[in-house]
Amino acid sequence: MSTCLLSAQDLLQAPNGDASPINQRRAYGNACGPASLLNAFQYGNEKWQKVFHAVPGNNSRTRIRYVVGTWGNRPSNHLKGHNRWNAKQGVNLLDLTDMANEMRTSHFLPKIKHEVLVAQSRESHTAHLRRSHARLAKSLRRGLPPIISIRRYAYRFNKEVGQKSWWPIRAHFVVITEIPKKIARDATSFKIRYIDPYGGFTRAGTIHTDTGNFKNCPFLAASMPDTAVGKSFVQPGESSLLTLTAIIGSW
Repeated sequence: MSTCLLSAQDLLQAPNGDASPINQRRAYGNACGPASLLNAFQYGNEKWQKVFHAVPGNNSRTRIRYVVGTWGNRPSNHLKGHNRWNAKQGVNLLDLTDMANEMRTSHFLPKIKHEVLVAQSRESHTAHLRRSHARLAKSLRRGLPPIISIRRYAYRFNKEVGQKSWWPIRAHFVVITEIPKKIARDATSFKIRYIDPYGGFTRAGTIHTDTGNFKNCPFLAASMPDTAVGKSFVQPGESSLLTLTAIIGSW
């Protein structure tokens, strides 16, 4: 993967770069979804910031708890008999998108969408990378830093199928605050900066096409050295891969 330094004029950056990250650990361990909603809105332009400022509270704990209590504890439209958010499993992509749209409705802002960033039929790795970059870029240009879902897979034996295969073990939501404006047609990677709600830190990483031993992986790979999603659940001797699986944003 080739890397290069980009000037500010070559970057797409979150409109409100002076915001302070929301820290999910101040409220609940599995609150990366609600915390990322707050981070996306507050790092956005003035219109999207209105959604953040409409949430009562003056710190991470009070704001996250309000989001969970008001929108997260409503019944899921996708998992019958369950609320959108729960303390053990957090929230899924579809329910988090529903929460985002309910939060922005009274502010007359555009509908927020989601997309699973799976490779399309006969799509090359570089085309997959360009399409995913374009989705991130469009939301940033519209003033809403996109939320991405990242998921770690581990190569392990499964009794049900009687062989080893790649299994998802943990997922996490973060907010993208910086990407290059453009990537080359033959690019195999691009740099990102993002807000990790687990601790409330600004981190750096890379999205790339090298999925290693995970042959025919439907997703792009994500190198995020400071974000240890699911690493503690990887057993000794197992291979694992962190992937970019989905996006929530405006396009």
